[in-house]
Amino acid sequence: MAAVASDDREAETRKDGIPVSLSLAFGAGVLGSVLIAVGATLADRPRRIAHRVVLALGWLWVACVIGFTFGTRSGGGQAVNLALLNVANPADVIDFLLNMAMFAPGGILLAVLRTGVWPAGALAFVGSLAIEVTQYLTASGRTADINDLLSNTLGCIAGYACAAAVGKAAHHIGRRQRYAHEVDRLSRL
Repeated sequence: MAAVASDDREAETRKDGIPVSLSLAFGAGVLGSVLIAVGATLADRPRRIAHRVVLALGWLWVACVIGFTFGTRSGGGQAVNLALLNVANPADVIDFLLNMAMFAPGGILLAVLRTGVWPAGALAFVGSLAIEVTQYLTASGRTADINDLLSNTLGCIAGYACAAAVGKAAHHIGRRQRYAHEVDRLSRL
């Protein structure tokens, strides 16, 4: 019986080792992003081009998160993990950091949309909770993990903080340049 289960797993994987469901999720993400970009441009909605780009990239990011979440194998083997991160185990720490990295783009996109840091964190928490509950309820073989909930939320907040810091620095540099330009203009009078 174990050989049959192994054969089923291999049927779900392409020759290059990438799971088919991950490839499908990525393809749906790219196709959806293009359709959203074209549709938003034709409809001229939303008005700001940055918001159109965020919508398209947001779709791609969500599709990739779903693909990575449900398209890859789980290493846990249990339905639920409520034990907090074991920092002595390097694999757990790496998994925690990878989950943070996976959700950082969501925080960046939310910062571009100028949501607050708390709403961004709340959206990340609720989205991550939805993923973990879905993993548990569908018995997908994935582990619903409290550490994933924490790392995803922290990753989104970290991405938001980085984007907000870059935005603030860019705004400050722009103000300096405008000030220098104005001083130069006034000195020529």
